[in-house]
Amino acid sequence: MVRTQGLGRTIMAASVGNVLEFYDFTVFGYFATQIAAAFFPDAHKTGLLLAFGTYGVSFLARPLGAVFLGSYADRRGRRASLTLSILLMTLGTLMIAAMPGYATIGVAAPLGILVGRIIQGFSTGGEFGSSTAFMIEHAPGRRGFFGSLQFVSQSLASLMGSGVALAVSASLSPHALQAWGFRLPFLLGLLIAPVGIYVRRHVAESPAYKTSVPHEAPIAELVRRHGWRLVLAACTIAGGTAGTYIGIYIPTYAQHQLHMSISGSFAAPVAASIAGLVVTPLAAHVSDRHGRMPIMLGGAVVLLAASYPAFLLIRAYPSVGMLSAMIVLLGLPRMIYTAPLPAVLAEMFPVEVRVAGMSLSYTLGVIAFGGFAAFIIAWLIDATGDAMAPAYYLGAATAITVAALLVIQARIRLFLS
Repeated sequence: MVRTQGLGRTIMAASVGNVLEFYDFTVFGYFATQIAAAFFPDAHKTGLLLAFGTYGVSFLARPLGAVFLGSYADRRGRRASLTLSILLMTLGTLMIAAMPGYATIGVAAPLGILVGRIIQGFSTGGEFGSSTAFMIEHAPGRRGFFGSLQFVSQSLASLMGSGVALAVSASLSPHALQAWGFRLPFLLGLLIAPVGIYVRRHVAESPAYKTSVPHEAPIAELVRRHGWRLVLAACTIAGGTAGTYIGIYIPTYAQHQLHMSISGSFAAPVAASIAGLVVTPLAAHVSDRHGRMPIMLGGAVVLLAASYPAFLLIRAYPSVGMLSAMIVLLGLPRMIYTAPLPAVLAEMFPVEVRVAGMSLSYTLGVIAFGGFAAFIIAWLIDATGDAMAPAYYLGAATAITVAALLVIQARIRLFLS
């Protein structure tokens, strides 16, 4: 049975960092055009690619964060790692919100944005593993449901990012939006930080960790005994993370390829974010009762099948309504397949190396298939002129996930023992 006393505080402590992280990543992707013009030279030529490149480069800091913070969580506790990660995340967000533009400080502006993103990437590297393990270890009987709250928090953060971006873009003139308005969402995101820091400093440590015997070198133990699980776990993330970061790229795609208005492009993702708040915990609840693999495989196969037709449809009938329908069409199967994913990742690694294993596998999957998705797609469209590049990318990543899930299903007793 899940203990109800203090459960609300546990959920908040585990989720608040994920909300801040994903909210910040969402608004950075949504305002990439304005960020490119403000902080990068030659905004009309290479600025957008440089902005998305900076967005992607920060993901290279994630393995360092996964190694350091994941190892720290397995050696010193989930709570200590969670507190450190949200402090670093807050610092990175503040740097992006307050950084003067290229016209004011020259090359120091893009370098400052890069440093801020690297700090965020480092903190995020350990955030998912620590917070998910913390949540699941407080509720061992319902790992699927409580683990899925991580992705529910991502949907909430995406909804917040979409709503704030829509409100800011609709309220300000294009000139004001470019001059200073794009900074407002980052400043608003900082309001989350004090609450998260306080809650994480005062929440109880996970029961499973308190009864475990920590390794002094969890990363070495992880690589030596569970290295191939790391690879498979990273591949299970491919389709989900590709879909997530393509979703963040969608407003830019809509503006540049479909010639939609800024506010219209921000309005389209709202429906999928709302759907995620309902579909994700429901699918995870079903996985607790009927097994993880049927839910995950079903969702991933549908996502693979829908990738190309969805983008073909929006290319043929570009409108805010059709774009919203396309995002929901791709979002629902992705939510169904990813809902039990945190529980599966947790069950693949023993408690003593759980956070390190989850952090490193999740980070490797996001780097390989998500972090540079927007940059690769923008480059492919620019190089080939084929606006269907997002469909090809999503389809390829999802095919990798289906293959990985089939391998895990074939060895299910080994992995989930």
